[in-house]
Amino acid sequence: MAQDDINYDEWSKKELVERIEYLEKITDLLKDEKNENELVSFPWIGNLGNWHLMLESNELLFNEKKITNLGYTRDEIPKHVDYEFFLERLHPDDHDRVMTYMADHLENMAPIYEVQYRIRKKNGDYIWYYDRGKVTRRDENGKPLVISGIVFDITKNKNREHELKAAISELKQLVIVDELTDAYNKRFMKEKITNEINSYKRNAVDFSLIMLDIDNFKEINDAFGHNIGDAVLKQFVENIQKRIRTTDVLARWGGDEFIILLPFTELKNALVVANDLKKEFDDMMIEDIFKVTCSIGVTSYTEGDTMDSLIEKADVLMYKSKALGKNYVSS
Repeated sequence: MAQDDINYDEWSKKELVERIEYLEKITDLLKDEKNENELVSFPWIGNLGNWHLMLESNELLFNEKKITNLGYTRDEIPKHVDYEFFLERLHPDDHDRVMTYMADHLENMAPIYEVQYRIRKKNGDYIWYYDRGKVTRRDENGKPLVISGIVFDITKNKNREHELKAAISELKQLVIVDELTDAYNKRFMKEKITNEINSYKRNAVDFSLIMLDIDNFKEINDAFGHNIGDAVLKQFVENIQKRIRTTDVLARWGGDEFIILLPFTELKNALVVANDLKKEFDDMMIEDIFKVTCSIGVTSYTEGDTMDSLIEKADVLMYKSKALGKNYVSS
């Protein structure tokens, strides 16, 4: 509670008695603190001061910064603040966790009370607090009477943490995604195929591969330029993604060569997907004069296959489609 700039001359007798009782509680509390190890003290930036919760009266004594930091003025701080004042301002997703951590400590299931939570400011925004406390007084039966702690505003740290996670996520994407088409890259596809092979060895779960190569792609680049060629690659990927499942994985394998990994898919079902894709490209035209087609090879994993042998099977079948006149599906 605020303790500075108080004009006691304006207080009523009742208010003065309440104030005296309040100060006596603080004095008794400080007298009974056995040693510095029972106090929680961290020199971190964001320190909002100590707090003491009187469990029997549910009265909370604290540094006023704990409330003014939420956007309230000194005049808006109630003369008597209970634990619910802060509980009511907790983010709904954090409320139960805070209560559980407090109960665990009070019931001797945790050596300290320590928790991070979001708390609502006066303007409705949420900021992050870090609370750490410990029971500092018990009755003769061991029942907790007072828990004392310290609180910090860790919003800046949380924001930095969020920014760092976002940056790491972006870097991960750069490592596994083809920059031009936004399909996955070769490295990522190899990892996914390896995972599927290992899964098959454990659970005998079928999976298939589809390899696609755009027909006459060099002629497209020569006739229309690389900018149009890049646009064709992007549209090619978009058309594929419309047809495949979210669990399927599409990767750019080479310049105009792509692989689709279909988990939980037998060869006959993979062929359905491949033929649907072939039809999808029947309407794909460049400048309304050049039709885009692709040659497709489809294969499934069989026991004993390695990643290299499986990809080679798909590659051979894809080139078989080329040899058969292109715009063809081979399995």
